[in-house]
Amino acid sequence: MTSTAYEDYLKAIFKLAEQTPDQPASTSAIAERLGIAQASVTAMLKRLGNDGLIDYERYQGARLTPAGRAIAVDMIRRHRVIETFLVNNLDVPLAEVDAEAEILEHAFSSALIDRLWRHLGKPEFDPHGAPIPAVAEAPIERRDLVALSDLAPGEPATIVRLSAQNAGQLQVLTHLGLVPGQPIKRTPTSPGSTDVLLLLGRQQCAVGQELAETVWVLRAKKTT
Repeated sequence: MTSTAYEDYLKAIFKLAEQTPDQPASTSAIAERLGIAQASVTAMLKRLGNDGLIDYERYQGARLTPAGRAIAVDMIRRHRVIETFLVNNLDVPLAEVDAEAEILEHAFSSALIDRLWRHLGKPEFDPHGAPIPAVAEAPIERRDLVALSDLAPGEPATIVRLSAQNAGQLQVLTHLGLVPGQPIKRTPTSPGSTDVLLLLGRQQCAVGQELAETVWVLRAKKTT
């Protein structure tokens, strides 16, 4: 039986490893993700290491052991299934659902999550477009996605996944209409501009580079 804090740390380390798979999760990155002081993070990493859930070296960072990874994947599955239920069945706004799921994921058992997942029709993706992992399997992204910021000017695509790190970013994206399922086209920007300029139907919007990197799209298939 793991504590809520253990679960939060293991999930954070897993998500950081997704971003930089060749590097251990640093203390500073974990602290920033969880909003906790680095000194507190260091103490918790030692405990997780002693319990065999991570491999940790001071000043080097942390990697999940198989036992820690299994817990992290289970928490991600819980979180994404709950998000799907809250959005689809209770109309919780996309920008608010992550915070609600963070609370509820610790209260649901894995068995109850499996029942809920089946009740929802065995969805493959959560409302943000992230894959829902199968039991004991890592959430693997099998679609050929690119970040919005990597689209070439004039290139059409469809938004399929949001990886915003906080509710503020999600609120901006949803306000702009940048949500999964939305067709977009990148348009040229003026020289010197770092913004990503988009066309949504007939409406234009500009997105900062950092925010554009959190939006993942599927390029339109080329016709011959």
